[in-house]
Amino acid sequence: MTDSQKIQWLFDRGQIAEVIHRYPVSIDSRDWKLFRSIFTDEIQVYLGRPNPAPAMRTVSADKFTEQVTGIISRFEVTQHFLTDYHVEVTGDNASCVSYMQARHFKQGQPTWDMGGYYTYYLIRAGESWKIPKYTLTVTWEENRPPDIRI
Repeated sequence: MTDSQKIQWLFDRGQIAEVIHRYPVSIDSRDWKLFRSIFTDEIQVYLGRPNPAPAMRTVSADKFTEQVTGIISRFEVTQHFLTDYHVEVTGDNASCVSYMQARHFKQGQPTWDMGGYYTYYLIRAGESWKIPKYTLTVTWEENRPPDIRI
């Protein structure tokens, strides 16, 4: 790898980390414009348990943002934690795996806690990176409200 390739690789990893960082920040701050900005116009997504095997669904990023807004807005406060990112870059494609824990607080209800990991797939979109596909693999959770489907 040449010096310029190494610099590009480091630059790409930094940009990807920033995109991924915007995910929990936008949710917890209820910045839905920022949330929407990290995705391509159409995305594939799976949020749930690893078994049965994930079935991706394709949805517009606008519709997905509305769905996430509806779920998160039910809680007074949320806090999403992501670990360090394992990023792999291959040309204009990349993937990133990050372990997570999320807490969802609503007065008078038990806290909905969950943990697992995200796998993000990214593409270079001009000068930046966007997410066209991602999964949340939930490995444990407690106190999910019965009427919430993710």
